[in-house]
Amino acid sequence: MSHRTYKLTEAADHYLVQFECDVRSISSAPYNGGCGLRRRYINRHVNNNYASDVKVEVEEFLMLKGIPDSGTVVTLTAADISKYVRMSKRVGDWYIDLFLTAGLDNALSIGNRYGKPGTINIAVITDMPLNQSAMVNLIQSIVESKAQFMNDHDVRDIRTDRRAPGTSTDTVSIFVTTAEEKLEYAGRLTDAGYYTSMMVYNALALSHKSNRDRS
Repeated sequence: MSHRTYKLTEAADHYLVQFECDVRSISSAPYNGGCGLRRRYINRHVNNNYASDVKVEVEEFLMLKGIPDSGTVVTLTAADISKYVRMSKRVGDWYIDLFLTAGLDNALSIGNRYGKPGTINIAVITDMPLNQSAMVNLIQSIVESKAQFMNDHDVRDIRTDRRAPGTSTDTVSIFVTTAEEKLEYAGRLTDAGYYTSMMVYNALALSHKSNRDRS
């Protein structure tokens, strides 16, 4: 049975996932997103009025914390970072781990270009041997699940009063911790897509309930 090859560190304003070695990644993160090999993932709290040059400001943050810039994926959120949701699922000999923060105040309907602070950051770590097209397919499954949750829970754009499929700044990051690439698909009928999409839906439900209970 496989074991997790990363360490999680929590701080007041961020959490850090440190991998034992470079892992394959696809990410829409604003800092070091894209495709390639990555060594770390950080989800970091910023103020509601954050308007900095992301590249410059994040580089300064990493330097201050003594964290290498190379191979570090960074996502930003105004949500309470301490309220992140973590879920794990064993699928045969493989695992799927999910980390999520959600701020829904910025729910944005299609056609509206006027957002405000608020974002959903989703990171998935797995040792399932997904190839690159399957990793892209998994992102599709995650985004579909997020949109289904938003619709089912009637999350609306406050400017248009239309149901919103997400916020204007949502991110998805996939990290595959094995070099094997045997799995070609990760749509919602596959184990990878089915279990991950259910985890995303349930994590959003937990986060949404927690935010409503505090309001």
